[in-house]
Amino acid sequence: MLNLFYSRLSLTRRSSIIPEKIITIQSEEDLKNITEGIGRYEYSRGVEGKVIVDLTSLRGIEEKDDKLRILAGTLWKEVIGFKPELFGNLNFSVGGSVEYGDAGFGFNEFRFIKDRVEVEAYLNGEKYTGRYKGGIIYAVLVKKENKELIVKSLTSQEFDVIYYKLKSWFSSSIPPFRDITLVWRDGKFELSATYPKLREELLKKFITDLSDGKIIYEDLSFPHKYRYFGTTTIDNLYKIKDQITNSIEAYLRISFNKVYFSIYSNTSLIFPPNVELSNFSDTSGENNLNGCIMCGKCVDVCPYVEYTKSKIYSPLGFYVLQSLGSSVQINCHMCGKCVDVCPANLDIISDISKSAVYDLSNVRTENKLKELKSEKVILITPISSRFEERILKSLLYLYSKGLKVGLKYIDLDIQRLVKNQIDWKLLSNQFSGINLIITITPEEYYYLQPLKRYSVLDIDYIENYVMSDVEIDKSKLHISCYFRDLEKKIKPSKCSFAFLDLLNNKNMPSKINAEITLCPFTSEKLNIKTPLDIVIPQINLNIVDLIASKIRKSLENSAQLLDDAKWYYGIADDIYHEVTDSLFLYALKEIPLEEALILYFYIDRIDEFSSEEKKILEEKIVQLLTK
Repeated sequence: MLNLFYSRLSLTRRSSIIPEKIITIQSEEDLKNITEGIGRYEYSRGVEGKVIVDLTSLRGIEEKDDKLRILAGTLWKEVIGFKPELFGNLNFSVGGSVEYGDAGFGFNEFRFIKDRVEVEAYLNGEKYTGRYKGGIIYAVLVKKENKELIVKSLTSQEFDVIYYKLKSWFSSSIPPFRDITLVWRDGKFELSATYPKLREELLKKFITDLSDGKIIYEDLSFPHKYRYFGTTTIDNLYKIKDQITNSIEAYLRISFNKVYFSIYSNTSLIFPPNVELSNFSDTSGENNLNGCIMCGKCVDVCPYVEYTKSKIYSPLGFYVLQSLGSSVQINCHMCGKCVDVCPANLDIISDISKSAVYDLSNVRTENKLKELKSEKVILITPISSRFEERILKSLLYLYSKGLKVGLKYIDLDIQRLVKNQIDWKLLSNQFSGINLIITITPEEYYYLQPLKRYSVLDIDYIENYVMSDVEIDKSKLHISCYFRDLEKKIKPSKCSFAFLDLLNNKNMPSKINAEITLCPFTSEKLNIKTPLDIVIPQINLNIVDLIASKIRKSLENSAQLLDDAKWYYGIADDIYHEVTDSLFLYALKEIPLEEALILYFYIDRIDEFSSEEKKILEEKIVQLLTK
């Protein structure tokens, strides 16, 4: 299916042939024996061929004195922080910009990117270094900017104002700007000129009516359906005015009399015959990608891509294959990372969840603990019901902090919960009188959030309470996929695949370098602790009998009162029950609240109490725990 995936060359173009072979490059060693093939450096554009050499994952940057050595699949947005002297569209790859002949920042001084940089490339199986002359690019050498740059700009809603300013610049001489860029967006034009500060005297006559500006970065991170790349001249620039103003955004790099343009539109555009469009421009054909702009951002963040070791199983793969009349089933955990980065604002979860099917044949969903009513509850679903000890630890911890919580079980279908196919309005009826839900898994914390649209309640996660009580080396902490806020505050998350294993009935190896985790599934899979495990290392349920003995001893000390109360039995039952209830309540108050909690859940294991006594004990424990 990767063959079909790479037959998509742009938003509207597809290859006339399905590639026969895909060669994935992870290191330079993989390139040494390749004597044929077409390089594919990025997802957003490509060239057709029988053999596709996939370099999209070949990324990395090495600083070498005054240069940057950049692996070919690296995106320009990853390079910007290293201050290169030139750069292209932030969503394009460095190798792609060289091979595909991009103009970028610095076009006025350096011309096309390929004219300024050197490459390490393989041609017919032989490596060469220098100016690009064909073959597969492994790395690109880009000089670092070592001069202070000044940016000046002119903004206008009128094309003529900008056009004649450009014409005047080139009418008598060649202005020594590093870069001249014209941008159309938000209904106005901005002419930006950048130059090294040391050239300021040379440029005074060109910039007298310009204001201070900022360097303009081109990207394609916004919704659009068509992309057009090509060249024209300043003299002919007026002829594509309508194409520019009918677009969403347009970027024009200007050098001498040559203009290289990138135009992004929601409608197909027709260009004059004397305007040369590149092979990567879209056609007037239908865009059937359902809004996907093929940027590939979802691929870079998707745990399921890493899990399956295939970019096919990404939202990008889903939309591309769907557009080509095929399909792919993505049985992921719908973590939403793709949604967070999608510049097209697609409803990805809704789209991919329709075909997802999970193998839950080995999932244990038994619920062994009885409910405990309260306004604040630990909520258990079939996702967490297997973690009996963790449930009890959570209760004990919260009670030790003075937070009296109950326990509620909801029998939700895991398939429907993960895919957000729950009738949340109907479900909200079961939460009347509840103002706080605490989950014991990050999955439930994430999947239950829609409930807040129909119920006035908060949803929190147990480890959020515990972490303040534990000294954690954050470098050794594993953060679950679902905690975006913690990712921003601490470090990026890394999927352990534990919950994906559960959904797909598999056991895939995980490369998590952590000593503590916020996810109980990860804890179980990798045998590492959660903060809750550190605070409450182990629960000895053998103490249930000891707790029962304490209660029995207290009751025996009140044996005379109990015997005397029997006189009322059958005569004034209310007095009898009042006396016995108070004695049982007194006995319970003599033990710690945490012990009463344990007794509540495991009282059925005790033989020394009659069924009537157990009933009274349960009632009095509930009274203690919830009031």
